Amino acid sequence: MHPHVPSVRLGLSLFALLTACTPSYVLHTAQVRTLAEAGQYTEALKELDAEASRASLDALLVSADQGGLLHRAGAWEASSRALNETAALADARETVRLSEELFGSAPWRMGTLERQALHTLNALNYLQLGRPEEAAVEARLTNALHLRQHLEKVHRARFEQHLMLVPFDEDFRAYLERSAIGLYVSGLAHELAGNEESAFLDYLEAWRVTRRAPPGAPSHLKHLEPKLLAESRRLERVERAELERLLPGVGEQETGAQDSHGELVVIVEAGRIPQRCVLPNSMESVWSVCARDWSHARAAVEVGGHAWPFETVTSLENLLLRRGGLGVLSDTERAGSIAVNTGLVASYILLPPVAGVLLSRRVIEVGTRMEQGWLSLPAEFQVARLSLPTGRHSVRIQLGSNEQVREVDVVSRRPQVLVVPMN
Repeated sequence: MHPHVPSVRLGLSLFALLTACTPSYVLHTAQVRTLAEAGQYTEALKELDAEASRASLDALLVSADQGGLLHRAGAWEASSRALNETAALADARETVRLSEELFGSAPWRMGTLERQALHTLNALNYLQLGRPEEAAVEARLTNALHLRQHLEKVHRARFEQHLMLVPFDEDFRAYLERSAIGLYVSGLAHELAGNEESAFLDYLEAWRVTRRAPPGAPSHLKHLEPKLLAESRRLERVERAELERLLPGVGEQETGAQDSHGELVVIVEAGRIPQRCVLPNSMESVWSVCARDWSHARAAVEVGGHAWPFETVTSLENLLLRRGGLGVLSDTERAGSIAVNTGLVASYILLPPVAGVLLSRRVIEVGTRMEQGWLSLPAEFQVARLSLPTGRHSVRIQLGSNEQVREVDVVSRRPQVLVVPMN
């Protein structure tokens, strides 16, 4: 008999537990982002597949990036399939399991902003595919905040105390929690589907969210104001008095049949979403959010020698920076159950060495999850809405030094939608 064998086996087991940690997704996919930022989406997708097979990368992040990259490449149908799979994976991971939490193997979970952006991208996919009814259903999910309500209850107090840049005010809650671009896309989908009342209500809510943004936040929908005013009167909505009071002097946009003109709605997905990072804070380093380099320019669209500016409807960058380090934590972690906490306490009491190893493993895994993020998302959603004569037009969109030209057929009574991802 060799009494030291069990202890050796225990040591090897503990070593395996401690070292078998999730690989860093951000580190392993750096080349994927480099290729994507150069517009080489086919090569980026191939590199992502190859790296995922080599390093056993997180399946949810791989699926999300596949959907995001396909969307940027204009492969709307393939992107929609990938994003539907991503949503299903994200749903499955919301369940907190004792074994995962206790042994430090809990997976990365999608945060609220990322989940809202997922449904926005998918709704835009459906609009580009000419399926407005499906787009409306998908866009509605951007504001399904019940996806995170259990977490909001746990973290809300600390979240509100630690919001960066602005003191928390109840007037800002809508901006921080609701997706203005999701509501806007939902309104657009309903308008294309012929649901006039639903379109008006979603447009109105999107406008209200942008009006409640904190000072300095890049979130505006001024171009909607004439349309809202006109539609409130045409549909005889109860909100008409509110809009007339809030929008004195705003010219009413003509509605109804206009056979000679039609509308073009251009949605630009601009820039690069911030990355989670470690920042020094007094005597220690803490997880926070750092902006990534991009031009921060406002896009412009030109048709027939006339130019129109874009408005930033939703800036994911601004939202993430305002949420700061606590937002990183709340997006990454889920509240431990009583069973998990009891298990940890019991392990400390009954098997202190094992508990120490498990705690170390959990710390490492939490750090790894904190680093991860869906980095193929844009920093901002910018929108321009143009009235143009019916017929074919050459549309030039410029963002910084990046320029794209698209051919669009404008028709009467039905807005045309053009989605343009740009770095």
